[in-house]
Amino acid sequence: MLSNKLFIPAAAMLGMLAVPAYATSFTVDLAGDTTAFSNSQVDFGGLHFNSFFLTLSGLDASNAITVALGDTIHTTLQFNNLLTMPASAVRTDMLLYFFGSAFPSQNTGVDGTFQLFDGTTLVNTFSYSSSTSGQLAAFAAIFPPNNTAMTFDSLVSDFTINTLATPATLDGSAFQYSLVSNAVPEPATWAMLISGFGAAGAMMRLRQKVKVRFA
Repeated sequence: MLSNKLFIPAAAMLGMLAVPAYATSFTVDLAGDTTAFSNSQVDFGGLHFNSFFLTLSGLDASNAITVALGDTIHTTLQFNNLLTMPASAVRTDMLLYFFGSAFPSQNTGVDGTFQLFDGTTLVNTFSYSSSTSGQLAAFAAIFPPNNTAMTFDSLVSDFTINTLATPATLDGSAFQYSLVSNAVPEPATWAMLISGFGAAGAMMRLRQKVKVRFA
């Protein structure tokens, strides 16, 4: 089996050659109000996502940035209060979005790190490689044993854009975290399961009443 470090597909080589020789580094300072999170819940693929979404201030039409392939974005997000992300059963998803009012509908990708701070104390560090479309999204999936409760009042994200067909203008941002657990069946599903268990039990009792005689 070839190692990923040794084998580089031709398409990847072309992508590397396409990176501009002179990339631009951007610094973005964002702020978030911990009382303004909205909550949504959805079941998908056998998992339950309890998601908390927050629109951030600090990047808008007045100070929009236009980024291209190979550019880097250094972001500091400061919350007005301590934020606690509770422990999750399966994993915790953490996302930092950058989007634009006229962002082209195209695939994007970034590589980078998250650092969480409580004051000046480093709480945790996570690396990520994520892809999406129509926006830039730094995304870290935090699995056991690291998906414990985390309390912090700021985070720092540094990422490099590795997939972006044409330059895009960013004029908005948001932060989201999702507590992922196993989905609980709906009441109707539970009724079907219970009926199934009952039928199986009845069949087992019938089988127990049948006596087999051998000649």
